[in-house]
Amino acid sequence: MQKVILPFVSGFLAALFFREATLALLHAAGVIDPAGYSTAPFLPLGIPEFIANALWSSVFGVLMAWLLRIAPDRSAPWIGALVFGGIVLTAASVFVVGPARGIWPSGNMLPRLAIGFVTNAMWGWGALVFMRAFMAETAGERARDNRSGRRAP
Repeated sequence: MQKVILPFVSGFLAALFFREATLALLHAAGVIDPAGYSTAPFLPLGIPEFIANALWSSVFGVLMAWLLRIAPDRSAPWIGALVFGGIVLTAASVFVVGPARGIWPSGNMLPRLAIGFVTNAMWGWGALVFMRAFMAETAGERARDNRSGRRAP
């Protein structure tokens, strides 16, 4: 259960607190036009775009946790999370979600890919932050493991 629900929740929260916040900060700095937390309806569902993005990010959070083998007893793959978020989420947005909505890759894609990479890399980092926080062992669990002879991380 911990291997699916916690990464799912982590991906959702990372989209809200890291990806969308990065978009809002880039907008406030004058780098991009669209601000974060877009409430435009995501067709065909009709829910706000930032909620739809967070739901998709939840699914990718589970995939990232599985591919990077994220667990409390292993060291955190910080670089892997940044690269996974930046490349996989950006590629999915440009080549899967966009065409499904009628937005085809064309013209100069570099600005769209660069902004996508930065914001989605921040999502990957944020998802890992939440996963590590949710999956962290408590002091009581460490003490129990030490008594049973298991080596603590």
